[in-house]
Amino acid sequence: MKKITFLLLIFCSLNAVGQKKLQIEIDNPEPRVGQSVTFSINVDFLTDYLKKELGKNVDFTRSTSIFGMQSDDFKRVIIFQKAKKYEIGPFDFEFNGKKYSTEIIEVNVLPKLPMENGLWLRITESDGQQYLILEQLISNESNKIDNENGYSQTIGGVKPEGKEFAELNEELTEGVELSNYSSSSNTLNLEEAGLFDVGFSYSIKKYKIKFEENFNGEHIISETDFNNLPKKFDIGKIKIKK
Repeated sequence: MKKITFLLLIFCSLNAVGQKKLQIEIDNPEPRVGQSVTFSINVDFLTDYLKKELGKNVDFTRSTSIFGMQSDDFKRVIIFQKAKKYEIGPFDFEFNGKKYSTEIIEVNVLPKLPMENGLWLRITESDGQQYLILEQLISNESNKIDNENGYSQTIGGVKPEGKEFAELNEELTEGVELSNYSSSSNTLNLEEAGLFDVGFSYSIKKYKIKFEENFNGEHIISETDFNNLPKKFDIGKIKIKK
């Protein structure tokens, strides 16, 4: 029995050595229900194979990511409909006689936000990188204008003039900096809302946390780390540390 087990371990080890590991990447480290997540797997080996087979007299187009960067990634967009932690992968396949396997990636999907004025900040980590995710909802107002031909109106309303979305300072404290790598805003309406009912302006900003090598302390997020804070907010106690 021991010999059989030993031989099986050797076989599994050789099989693992012969496989090329591919990394799965996502553009939304901790999505909410209904938000889209783009999964990508680098398949540059396929481009290399086609170039080798078809020669130099062929031009290859490359996909463009949401950030405007070109890549050889295989991409798929997923929208989760239930809040829970998902485990995706590994995916094993063979191409042109070579075996490939992806890593396993976990995606923690959070519930939808309550449809009310508010500010939400959380810290999360994905693939060893820490992120701060800032979300905000602001009540819209109607911009209905009557004219000779009837009226004009923006569906869902518009953000009140003079109200700006909150944002975090790039330098939180000495030795800790933030880079805003993704931000977007749009209008959200209640599920039971009518066509011309006023909704909310929604903003989400995602920040990468960067530590200097000599930083060994911790930093607790406070009001001084923000610009354009609303009058009423509760961000809790969020601690930044390596």
